[in-house]
Amino acid sequence: MRTSMHVYSVIILCAAGALFNNCAYHSGEEPVPSNRDVRYSVDVKPILIKHCYSCHTDTSTHPDRSGYAFFNDFNELKKELKPSTANTAYTILVARLKYIESPGMPYKQTPLSDSLIQVIQDWILIGAPEN
Repeated sequence: MRTSMHVYSVIILCAAGALFNNCAYHSGEEPVPSNRDVRYSVDVKPILIKHCYSCHTDTSTHPDRSGYAFFNDFNELKKELKPSTANTAYTILVARLKYIESPGMPYKQTPLSDSLIQVIQDWILIGAPEN
């Protein structure tokens, strides 16, 4: 009887371990830039202007809402480039664009295409220069 209880205990522990292992968070591989020649002024800023400025500039319709980054100020934009708490492989900005971190952006609008997000992520991965 004791042996069978021991066997059942081992089986239950193994099953629980497998369950928890499969449910564990895996951040995946660190992202790498696909385009090292991406430029802020030519590639990134136009995306921000088209998809983010309506809410995230000091002249937007809601400039006094707390937590809003004013993307027309480069230093304010850089604040959004800290690692995301939802997935540290990404910055807050990219995690929100990918809907990994809440709220997903653009808020209550069509998400950006993967290719546009990749442009922003490439720029961040090369150091987010103001070029």
